[in-house]
Amino acid sequence: MNIYMSLYVALLFVLLTPGILLTLPPKGSKLVVAVVHGLVFALVYHLTHKAVWLATSEKEGFGWLSNAIFTYYLTKKAK
Repeated sequence: MNIYMSLYVALLFVLLTPGILLTLPPKGSKLVVAVVHGLVFALVYHLTHKAVWLATSEKEGFGWLSNAIFTYYLTKKAK
């Protein structure tokens, strides 16, 4: 895992801590709020981690965009 991915996960965790950006549900118990925020974190991470990984990693001297295009081309060619 690269350093930027680690920073992304830490920032996402802090931002989705109950009371920082939002509190869901507003009048729920501490346990319910913690469970809901855990699910929100998991959902946001699941939907964004690949894009963040591609945007922050460079392999074999290529930039992230050329890697994404190359990967897309290889997956289309294999089908």
